[in-house]
Amino acid sequence: MTAPPRTAEAFRDDVFARYGLTPEARALLRGTRLRIADLSAPHGGGLWFGPRENRIELHGAQDEALLHEYAHAWADLTGFYDEREPHGPPWPTRNRAFRADVTRAAHESDHRYARAAYLASEYTYGNPITGFRGMGENDAERFAGLASGCMGDLRLLPPYLRRWYRGLFRLPD
Repeated sequence: MTAPPRTAEAFRDDVFARYGLTPEARALLRGTRLRIADLSAPHGGGLWFGPRENRIELHGAQDEALLHEYAHAWADLTGFYDEREPHGPPWPTRNRAFRADVTRAAHESDHRYARAAYLASEYTYGNPITGFRGMGENDAERFAGLASGCMGDLRLLPPYLRRWYRGLFRLPD
């Protein structure tokens, strides 16, 4: 096991080195302030404080949590969303075309994309066993959830979903 990172920036740089973020995404996201409550353990969970504050806070040094929050940050900072929620934050958080592709992925039968299909199905239709009702209009969580769900490996997403992550993650050859 490797030693825990000494600083949030060291953790960020390590995640950048190990996952497929594009050089442009790395440059943009380096400007996002990052605070990690516990650098000694990989606790999950965190928050993105929107484009106005441009800040992420994580509970621990967990790769998945950082990729998830960076996906939120990247989407907001690059104008990925094209529609505002009536009672949501004062910046756009919806992308109906992306949501339609997630719904399409919920019905994907190609076994190479089984994880993406599972996540897309839960995001779209919910899970009655766990009581999760699905994402509804929450495209921001759909986007970040699939980013962290594939851990930046876009080969795990069908091509019609991969395209939405162009600019954030390197596309497979």
